[in-house]
Amino acid sequence: MLTKNDLSHLTDEELHSLNDLVSTEMELRKKQKARFVKADLARANKASTICPYCGGKSFKDGKRHDGIQNYECSSCHMKYSDSVATSLASSKLDEEKIRDIITLICLDCPDWVISVLCKVNVKTAQYWTDRCLNSSMEWAKNNILRGRVFIDEMQFAPVRSGADAYVAYTGKLVKNLHLEVAIDTKGACYAHAYLENKGHPSGRQVPECLGGKIEKGSVLVHDGSPAHNMLIKELSLTDDWHKFVAGEETYERKMKLLSNCCSYLRHSFESHRGIKAGKIEAYADFFMFRWSFTRRTGLKKTIDAMFNMVCGTRKDPNFTA
Repeated sequence: MLTKNDLSHLTDEELHSLNDLVSTEMELRKKQKARFVKADLARANKASTICPYCGGKSFKDGKRHDGIQNYECSSCHMKYSDSVATSLASSKLDEEKIRDIITLICLDCPDWVISVLCKVNVKTAQYWTDRCLNSSMEWAKNNILRGRVFIDEMQFAPVRSGADAYVAYTGKLVKNLHLEVAIDTKGACYAHAYLENKGHPSGRQVPECLGGKIEKGSVLVHDGSPAHNMLIKELSLTDDWHKFVAGEETYERKMKLLSNCCSYLRHSFESHRGIKAGKIEAYADFFMFRWSFTRRTGLKKTIDAMFNMVCGTRKDPNFTA
């Protein structure tokens, strides 16, 4: 091992050469460590250990040349590691850098700001934004609302005529894009955008959207819209409706939770003006995840939960900007 005295006898060229060798070795060790850390994160946060290719059962099949655990599917015989098919599979970033990027995404920083602060390109920042949206949609898809369930519709209007970019809107345009928002008192949330038919959803569309998301026999708290009647009948829900009257004490008290959520969504969408119609639902799920977790556990634990969820969620190759 070199001592301080040995270093003092080296020339400048020798010191530079030594520094380059040390930097290269440190980088290799950092990458090696990152592989193990990301494999552990994927394994700890995945919902299941089934084969990512066919869904069959798998078994351990030795280790790769770099020491990462290998698996083999008993059905299709494909071999894979823990991080395959997750967001971590194709990333060369280490765990600390990914956590920093997701923290900034949860704080609503634009892609160019993330790019500057984390020293990555804008496409990388957008990639991790999409992974957060993808994970939020998976979270919402697996939620079942029960107990006291609140539902309402939000409106979105094009930023300009003929544009496929929308902004939250509170007016009365006939052909607005509508977003169904559903939450319960325990923090479960779900959103669905009616992309096929513009305008207020019909009595048939609402149960098609929420029929499998609300537990039968729950209490439905809503604004008394006739479009909700078929949903109440099909799921045998207890009808607790309250017509909106500005300043009316009973309405504000009964609908406080939903009003709080919708206000938060409108404010969040205002920070992301011009979202494409196809991504409104994904952004709504992301905002609702953040709202639900932050009010129950605080922002720091919300960011940790998002990071863990992204590490374990299977990457949807079709979900891109």
